[in-house]
Amino acid sequence: MLRTRLFLYLTPFVVILLAVGAYAIVLFARLANVVDASVTDSYQSFTAASAMSLALAGMDREVSWVISGPRVSNKNALMEYRKHFETNLDLLIKAGTLPGERDLSLNVATNYQVFFKAVDTISSLDSPENQRQVYERDVVPSGQTINLLLQKIHDLNHKAMLATSQNIRNSTQEVTRLMIFGTVLALLFSAYAGYQLGRSILEPIQLLTRATRELGEGRLDQPVPVATRDELGELALAFNKMAAQLQEYRQSTTEKIVRLHRTMEATLASFPDPIFVLDKEGRIELKNPAADGLASSLHLEGQLPDRLQAIARNTLASGENFLPNSFNEAITYRINGDDKVFLPRVLAMRNKEDALFGVAVVLYDVTRFRLLDATKTDLVATVSHEIKSPLTSVRMVLHLLLEKTVGALTPKQDELLQAARNDTERLLRILNDLLDLARLEEGSDSLRKEPAAPAELLTSVMKEMAGKITARGLSVNFMIDPDLPAILVDRQRINHVFTNLISNAIKHSPANGKIILGARLVKDNDVEFSVTDHGPGIPEEYHSRIFDRFFRVPGQSQSGAGLGLSIAREITVSHDGHIGVKSAPGQGCNFYVVLKSVMSPSV
Repeated sequence: MLRTRLFLYLTPFVVILLAVGAYAIVLFARLANVVDASVTDSYQSFTAASAMSLALAGMDREVSWVISGPRVSNKNALMEYRKHFETNLDLLIKAGTLPGERDLSLNVATNYQVFFKAVDTISSLDSPENQRQVYERDVVPSGQTINLLLQKIHDLNHKAMLATSQNIRNSTQEVTRLMIFGTVLALLFSAYAGYQLGRSILEPIQLLTRATRELGEGRLDQPVPVATRDELGELALAFNKMAAQLQEYRQSTTEKIVRLHRTMEATLASFPDPIFVLDKEGRIELKNPAADGLASSLHLEGQLPDRLQAIARNTLASGENFLPNSFNEAITYRINGDDKVFLPRVLAMRNKEDALFGVAVVLYDVTRFRLLDATKTDLVATVSHEIKSPLTSVRMVLHLLLEKTVGALTPKQDELLQAARNDTERLLRILNDLLDLARLEEGSDSLRKEPAAPAELLTSVMKEMAGKITARGLSVNFMIDPDLPAILVDRQRINHVFTNLISNAIKHSPANGKIILGARLVKDNDVEFSVTDHGPGIPEEYHSRIFDRFFRVPGQSQSGAGLGLSIAREITVSHDGHIGVKSAPGQGCNFYVVLKSVMSPSV
């Protein structure tokens, strides 16, 4: 096993280091003891001999002064020298550990007895001549002998200390040689162990690294040789097994991808409408045969037309689908001499992690529907126009009859004529609305845009609606932000939008209720107008249909043909704005219109 090999390779290295270290520790401990004992004793003997020499010299000097006569000897000083000499003599005898040192110390003691006995004799004699004789006969020889012995002791200890220093150097050299030998041996063995480990561990790892790199590059048929049965061999076996499983998985995945690709191509080919699939950078990755035909007819060179490309970029940037619900976003191309109308829908494509990786551009061919819509619009406009003339005549006749210019009317006749006149007025309003819608859809009415202040627009509309508001007992609150930028609008058309929204608020507000008119600055310097009432509200499921023609919220009894909000939407869209509603049952309605100001980026 790999663990066992590592242990066997490292164990001798550790043993060598431990042995060398243990031997060095023992040797240094022994050396410390030897140095402590030898140097300490020799130093004590050395200093004691030196002190005794000084004390002996002091005693000799005192005895000389006794003999000289003029100066009286100081007995106290003599006793101090004697005491100092004897103390060091005892220390010298006890510390004598060197060969011959003890005999020398005992000889010093013997001669010291002779020396001091002679000193006592000199002190007891009165004659200077006799004192000098004793001094020269006994004191001087014994003192010289003592000095000679002390010098021998001094030299003996000095040599011993020098020998100890040499022993220390020899021991240090021995330890150094041992450490160098052990270190070299350990380095040699570590080099050998490293070489063997490199062969047994690094080579299989390098083989595994090369195989892993080749596996990452897609070459799955490169097995790793299994040379051992240890952990590295198990790793090689596991790697080879993984590579085999990956190869099987790639084969099965490749087959599945091919099937899915063919299925996708067949599915896209079955769609009659052009479909372009774009990557994250907006490049065309895939298209169906209908898209190929369109690209060929329009001579597209790998890119969508500018308008479609701009819509696709917006979807890639925002991640929001582009799903228009009217023909206002339809695009017309001339193909093979005919005008084709397409309604683009751009769908964001996301992966499992909800990350955007492209978009699908689907061009629905709405040429037939656009023709039908145009035909319907023309028919409605024609019929409305044809009906409007006789209806206007009928309305005039009814007014003349009610004014009684042609004769008196009975009460019943007057009631019937008033009902007929009201129905005629209602029909005429509906016809006018239908004609307005037809003209807006055809774009036959060009807008006459001019700058207008938001507060001024709302104030002028309120003046027109003041009578109806007062009749219902309603109050109006203004919530207009100061310093709003001017907006570019056709005053007559945009007044029609606000009039319609305020009329609806009046109809649905409770008596003595309150209507709030607001204007504020929103994103991109656009201006948002709002009309809020406190009526019954609109359920959320009807919000998307409230601007459809002829639609009326179920359960509401208010009169009307359901064309006012449709006209308001068409006018708002023609101003490049948008209209919406926020409402909930029992919480009133908030209709808002967002229009571009003179400071908007796109103006």
